Amino acid sequence: MADKEYPRSKALDKKFNADELAYVTWDSENPEERDRAIASYGEAVARGEFAVAATSSRTRDFSDLTTKLSGRPGLKRSDYDYYRSNEAVPVKSKDIISFARRSYRRIGLIRNAIDLMGDFACQGIRLAHSNPRIERFYKDWFSRVKGDMVSERFCNLLFREANVPIRMKTARINSRKRQEMQKTIAEVDMKVDKDFTGFLKNEIPWHYVFLDPLLLDVEGGEIASLAGVFKYRMQIPQNLKRQILDLRRKGGLSTDILENIPPELLDPSANVHSIPLPPDKTFVYHYKKDDWQQWADPMTYACFDDLILYEKLKLADKAALDGAVNKIRVWKLGNLDHKLAPTATAASALGSILGSNTGGGTMDIVWGPDIELLETGTDVQRFLGDEKYKPTLMSIYSCLGIPPTLTGTFGASGTTNNFISLKTLTERLNYVRGILVDFWSHQVKLVQKSMGFRFPAHVEFDFMNLEDPSSMAQLLINLADRNIISDEFVQRNVKANPVIERKRISNEERARERTGSEKVSPYHAVDKDFALEKIALQTGVASPSEVGLDLDNKKDGEQSALEMRRKPDKKSGDQPRQQELPFNDDSPDVPGSPGRPKNSTDQTKRKSREFTPVLRASIEIWAKKAQDDISSIINPVLLKSFDKKNMRSLSNEEFNQAEKVKFEILCSMKELEEVTEASVGVAIKTPCPRFIHNECHEWISQASEDAGRRLSIEEIRSLKASYCASYKLSN
Repeated sequence: MADKEYPRSKALDKKFNADELAYVTWDSENPEERDRAIASYGEAVARGEFAVAATSSRTRDFSDLTTKLSGRPGLKRSDYDYYRSNEAVPVKSKDIISFARRSYRRIGLIRNAIDLMGDFACQGIRLAHSNPRIERFYKDWFSRVKGDMVSERFCNLLFREANVPIRMKTARINSRKRQEMQKTIAEVDMKVDKDFTGFLKNEIPWHYVFLDPLLLDVEGGEIASLAGVFKYRMQIPQNLKRQILDLRRKGGLSTDILENIPPELLDPSANVHSIPLPPDKTFVYHYKKDDWQQWADPMTYACFDDLILYEKLKLADKAALDGAVNKIRVWKLGNLDHKLAPTATAASALGSILGSNTGGGTMDIVWGPDIELLETGTDVQRFLGDEKYKPTLMSIYSCLGIPPTLTGTFGASGTTNNFISLKTLTERLNYVRGILVDFWSHQVKLVQKSMGFRFPAHVEFDFMNLEDPSSMAQLLINLADRNIISDEFVQRNVKANPVIERKRISNEERARERTGSEKVSPYHAVDKDFALEKIALQTGVASPSEVGLDLDNKKDGEQSALEMRRKPDKKSGDQPRQQELPFNDDSPDVPGSPGRPKNSTDQTKRKSREFTPVLRASIEIWAKKAQDDISSIINPVLLKSFDKKNMRSLSNEEFNQAEKVKFEILCSMKELEEVTEASVGVAIKTPCPRFIHNECHEWISQASEDAGRRLSIEEIRSLKASYCASYKLSN
């Protein structure tokens, strides 16, 4: 085999001739040789050329640099990566995602941080609805699709790889399964739109599969970013297609698996490299992706350099640890300077003594003329330690947004401001939680349209605000005290079951009624009788003897505080005032006394009675209370006539007819009249003008238009009570 030629080696051989001498010497006793050697050194200094790197990469050239420059060229990051490609940070999107995935799997620090952030972002997720029947359906559906697990994987993948492709699979449920999930006997709230996203009635999402973004491609590439339309195709490796065909030929695949495999993969003649994913059932979410990007950069991309350095430090520790335990001991027998050479007997005796030593305790050796022990060690263990890791770990934690006070590095330079770092972490958690809420909101709307519900469910968490859970809990309690939010919402936020808690509270109240005890709280008066007696004595309503207080006789000249504050009468000194007679009809006429003289007539005409707001308010209050009383009397009669079990089972037409009858009864009754069965019977027989329905309907329509929404039943009844008061006063 001929020797391979290297052109650059030949050039170096021409530049440095091997026959030329590299050094010269001289005889100290010969001045001519000394002068010739010094002259040769001066010539070498004058002609010297310091070698520099000709090229550092394929794009950078330093061959024209000379020593006349004031500085040497520095190396860029690309130059370092060119010579150490295994330590280079990837630049392509798929390579970046792959590196982030390897870092999560191999580096415990990254795995623990991302797992913690993912778990905390979706902690306590659940679905809530204003209708308890529909809420039970949503909760059962959320449990069947494994919503908790899907949410955790969703948040974890967003933090880890920043790209989450999800393939949705649907299922169609029958009426029996729907009643099992919904637990209801009433009709649906609305009918589903036939052309809604191609979904059939009762077809809902049933399973979610997370796809590998490394196997997905965007159709059109950068053109898709320009158009804003993203459709995806999944790459099919040839070995995977070969395995499918082999298992199908051998019968290793069941019928259920074959039905879910695309038919083009089962055709041996088809040269398929990728398959399209259905756009209506494929969802891709990104973590802070720019519009011009096809794939988002992972959160850990900014600390790839630190992660590579962290792994390199660990490798350096391994290499140093291997050399830290190396130690050499040399036993020297004899001495050449003193011309003492050991014999085979001495060497054998020393070998036997060293070989029989167990390695523990002190070893004693009795020896003759000359023996010497030499030990050599290494100080490489000084390199082992955690000091060199701190700057790198701080950079990684800062990139993840974890506050330094939570990592044990508090007090270092630039780490004392905990607010900014904590704000970074909470904002990232809120951002990912917002994407998760957007995903589930879209899914529950699909369920709403398919099942025919009027309103979709809402996504809730145990900790709706990630800033300060303790302050949020106190805020919820204050809002519940002011009746701004319900007690059930507060119970759910403290991870309590509202249904169970209502039963427990009812049982405790019944137990207190049996024992006669009251629940003690900051708003509870321990001794109510004592407090009332105290108020009665302070206000002068009761005397001391009435509250069971016996007073001793006062000493001479002693006065109470009330007597000292009483002003004496100016006319009679300290004499008490005469008791004034109360004014009544039998008392004599006294000048300046109130009222009209007895048996006298009015001298001027009295004013006609006018409407006062107090009277209208009284009639409105009476009308609202009368509506409930009328309903309790008339509802059984209406249910019997409609042949229904309860009011909820009435149809819309029957419900409107019942409300119309109750309204006519209310308007036919006299204002402020007590509502009884007899008065209701009289009001039913009393004819009522028909225009009241049209006028009241105009009131309701105008109020609904002003509010911009549909009014509730309670709001409509309040308007009917106001109209009834106006009708009573106008007639």
